[in-house]
Amino acid sequence: MKYLFIITGIAYGHLTREESIIERIKELDKKAEIVIAGYETSYKYFKNNYRILRLNSIMFPDSGFKFRMTRFVYKNYNFISNSIKNIILVNRFIKEFKPDFVASDLEPFALFVRQSNFIWNYKPKYSKIENITLMIQKIFIESGYVIARILGKSIMLPSLKKEKNDKNYIYSGLILRKTPDEVKALEKYKDFIIVMTGGSKYGLSLMKKIENISEKFNEKFIFFGYKCRSRNCIGYKEFKKDYLSYLKSCKAVISLGGYSGISESVFFKKPNLAFPIENLLEQYASVEEFKDYIEIGDIESSEEELYNKIKEFLNNIPKMKKKLNTLKLSNGTDDIARFIFEKAKLSPNKIPG
Repeated sequence: MKYLFIITGIAYGHLTREESIIERIKELDKKAEIVIAGYETSYKYFKNNYRILRLNSIMFPDSGFKFRMTRFVYKNYNFISNSIKNIILVNRFIKEFKPDFVASDLEPFALFVRQSNFIWNYKPKYSKIENITLMIQKIFIESGYVIARILGKSIMLPSLKKEKNDKNYIYSGLILRKTPDEVKALEKYKDFIIVMTGGSKYGLSLMKKIENISEKFNEKFIFFGYKCRSRNCIGYKEFKKDYLSYLKSCKAVISLGGYSGISESVFFKKPNLAFPIENLLEQYASVEEFKDYIEIGDIESSEEELYNKIKEFLNNIPKMKKKLNTLKLSNGTDDIARFIFEKAKLSPNKIPG
């Protein structure tokens, strides 16, 4: 059967989540024909392994530690025209390709793509509004949920807590690339503290501060997304496909507030200290969903404040580990892949036999 995945080109969290689902679908459907529609990071990541449809880009000015709505709008002055171009481009491709299932992550234009369904992680009940920037994001994102419901499009939502399906909301367990049993540990990195930003430049200032104070701790740090050069840390600037092997080996994780990174650390039962990007609603909602099992820091912290927070976090690791071990989690990747596969079998485009 034929599948089209529309994947955002911002950072790595979304694309690794979609990739895990695609890999499971390929196990269920040995003859699966898969096309990726993407731009920027997703285009570069998938272009050598899949047939790919290049989309017009949406720019995400990811620098500093704070999401600025005015800067986002400035960088995306052509957002509406690019969205219209993408709608036309993808709908024309669908008419030619005739996919049995179309899935998109958080790409707004995909609401107006024929046959589209969605794999999102934002849940309105976890959003807390503290300023006008967050309010604008809430209205924008949640209007997409309303439109999807009106148009009868399915929204697949990974969730920490077990939720009942509701109309077009299809809940699953957390989406994992691989479960701990499927990953080989790297003994060389046993008991390291992982520091990672999920491919975003927003965390660079945070990483520099952690590098500056790292020698004050009797710990070894491994950075992903930053070339750390202090005495007790190593760093990889590039994306590491075997990241989960490092995760299985480590003592704990320091991250931003991305849903995928937190999901993986919680599923692997690794204590996580998360620093959500300031004024980015999706990350605020993510840490709110996981708040009972992670610690949350302030990304604007000074080096002294950061040192005290990390010290407190390290002291709390045994207690956090004990709490994480009480969780009974299922891999939502299998659930979502099965849902997509079964829906594809019902497609009017499917060729019998």
